[in-house]
Amino acid sequence: MMNFPHNNSQLQMPAMRKVLRPLLMLAVLSQPALAATDLTAIDVAAQRLDLAALQQQSAIAQDDYQFAYAQYRLAVTASVRGDETLLKPALQAAAERLEQLLKAEPDTDLTTEALALLALTRGMQAGYYPIKGAYYGKLSGDALAKSKEMQADNPRVLLAAAILAYQTPSLFGGDKKQALVQAEAAVQAFARPCVAICWGKAEAYVWRGLAKKEAGDSAGAKADWTEALRQQPDYGWARQLLQGS
Repeated sequence: MMNFPHNNSQLQMPAMRKVLRPLLMLAVLSQPALAATDLTAIDVAAQRLDLAALQQQSAIAQDDYQFAYAQYRLAVTASVRGDETLLKPALQAAAERLEQLLKAEPDTDLTTEALALLALTRGMQAGYYPIKGAYYGKLSGDALAKSKEMQADNPRVLLAAAILAYQTPSLFGGDKKQALVQAEAAVQAFARPCVAICWGKAEAYVWRGLAKKEAGDSAGAKADWTEALRQQPDYGWARQLLQGS
């Protein structure tokens, strides 16, 4: 059950019928391969907490993954800004589009990426829908486990594992010590070259910093947040964490 914060100081389809399945698969296969630059504008808008820009990015998304990623970032940004009227619909839109994409059985790389993002999206839903928290939490855990089975060393899989371990209450399996282990692994994995879906590198430093602070390493936390800001100068959350440390 993932609980995203509500303040700036600590950010935090139905089944397709058989007759439609070939058409859906064709649509996915005909989409252009994701390029890193396709997602950069979404990251910039999120780092600036720009809800309007994220809504625009959703509207012009070129494929299912890009749309879902823009909606996920819209939800996180709405959470930070305390706007649940945008947050919940964005989470639902992201989850539905990712489920649709996965039903089309894309290649291994895209399946892994979609599962990791779905794990984060469902985890966030668990935090904002208390009555269905256990249900969404299980969906999140299942998606994360599948992504690990496919590519355990994928940096966004490791980052998702770190975020979920940190944000999930210990009563429901969260573990901030494990979050630090996963964040460490994510930072190392992000050192490898990336040419397609590449988001998350600076974010990994933010979460490792949070986990370090939780472990009593304030100096290490500041160093990580400084590195995140060095990589992404517009990263408002990293800046706020540094200012509040």
